[in-house]
Amino acid sequence: MKKLPKGISTFSEIIENNYIYVDKTEYIYKMFSTGKLYFLSRPRRFGKSLLISTLEELFKGNKKLFKGLYIYDKWDWDKNYPIIRLDFGNLSHKNPEQLEKSFKDFINKKARENSLEIISKTLTSMFAELIEEIYKKFDSKVVVLIDEYDKAISSHLDDMEIAKNNRDTLREFYQVLKGSDQYLEFLFITGITKFAKTSIFSDLNNIDDLTIHPRYSKICGYTQEELEYYFKEYILKISELNSENREELINSIKNWYDGYSWDGANFLYNPYSILKFLDTGKLANYWADSGTPKLLVDLIKKGNLDTEVLIRRKSEFSGTFPNFELENLDFATILLQTGYFTIKNEKITPYKPSLYTTAIPNKEVEESLFSYILGTYTNYSAEKIEPMTKKMLKHIIQCDEANLQKSFEILLYKIPNILYGEIKQELEAYYKILAISWIQLLGFDIEGEIMSIKGRLDAILKHEDLILIIEFKFSEKKSFDSMLNEANNQILDKKYYKPYQDKNVLILTVAFKPRDVKCQIKTLYELLNDYK
Repeated sequence: MKKLPKGISTFSEIIENNYIYVDKTEYIYKMFSTGKLYFLSRPRRFGKSLLISTLEELFKGNKKLFKGLYIYDKWDWDKNYPIIRLDFGNLSHKNPEQLEKSFKDFINKKARENSLEIISKTLTSMFAELIEEIYKKFDSKVVVLIDEYDKAISSHLDDMEIAKNNRDTLREFYQVLKGSDQYLEFLFITGITKFAKTSIFSDLNNIDDLTIHPRYSKICGYTQEELEYYFKEYILKISELNSENREELINSIKNWYDGYSWDGANFLYNPYSILKFLDTGKLANYWADSGTPKLLVDLIKKGNLDTEVLIRRKSEFSGTFPNFELENLDFATILLQTGYFTIKNEKITPYKPSLYTTAIPNKEVEESLFSYILGTYTNYSAEKIEPMTKKMLKHIIQCDEANLQKSFEILLYKIPNILYGEIKQELEAYYKILAISWIQLLGFDIEGEIMSIKGRLDAILKHEDLILIIEFKFSEKKSFDSMLNEANNQILDKKYYKPYQDKNVLILTVAFKPRDVKCQIKTLYELLNDYK
């Protein structure tokens, strides 16, 4: 049985050391056959670096590594190319001066490797000279492979001045590629985010963005067919160890880890998470272990979250894959580009741009997102959040108001003073985010969400045969009792309970004041009797 390629992004190591390689060379062949300048955005841990490594070995002409793969008998192995491979994850970028110095060090090192001497002194001239001199020395056009192109920008959203200055440095760098087109055989750029104004798309105006290109939707990640074909022995082993029907196991795996898509038609697994599962045999949240992208971390800490996106758990965009604007941080775009949202549907209308609906891919990512948000606001780690929410669910089902109240207080009183100071100007929005994240982690299915013009959240949730109707209120001046009465009256006035009178219906109302909370839970029967 071949080994699982956990955490391995070097193509040669996978092939030479008997690891499983999911063959993606058909897409590489299509790229090379139809163009030469490409950009691809995918979330972290999705196989971008392995794709870069595969391209590198292919252009080096290492034929023996590709035996048995799609491209083996289609590639011209008599031709190989000089390669410039640049991984921004390995460059220092704490400020634009350091980024430029690191660039120059990289260029000089690449020149020494090729026995060249670079005479130019400025960054753009040095890079242009490197490309031209390599072309002349080898009498061959150059292949340029760039990984994590956005790292120098996305790592500094907590200091927008550095992010913008680094962006300007990158602009000069990428301008060189346009001027060097005559020396380039192939260019492939990849990263997590698609940043506007870096000159990749303005100056390299003929670059093909493959991010939502229908022919390349499966270029990274594993399809269901690939999972069941390449990893069938591992799936069978897990099924036998757990005495579980194979089909039931497959359905559980899909619910937890499947669901990523860049065309709304083909759905994929994140390699990192599914390989972790195949190794351990345990359904768990591995996405959270891989680390939250810094740009999402910075946005959450700033409290710059669109609560409606969180409530609806979906968004839309039209036409092309949206750019990320440093001057206008858009929460839905960040969720999409970092993998917390994915394309779930494409609506095609003749003679109009496609309309894409985006949403959370799967159970693992949903749990990761809301655990992280709740943990950030309450200063709890994700490991502590999950058992706490399970206890709160138990208190709800048992109508244990006293212990539910204690759980709410524990959550609320863990707000760090520094964070509270940052968000106190928008307390209602803060409590709304706190409440939304908590709801998502309780394990309920959302039946419907309503946002009033004042932004208050009403939620009807389902858990097995239980219906939970929730109303949250916030005020700095009103008493808890008046807010709870207002919430109960609102539920009755809007008749949220009407469609569910044949179910086990519970009514939960929660009132927030600054640094304080009070909850009330009743059966529908109790509520109707109390408010007759």
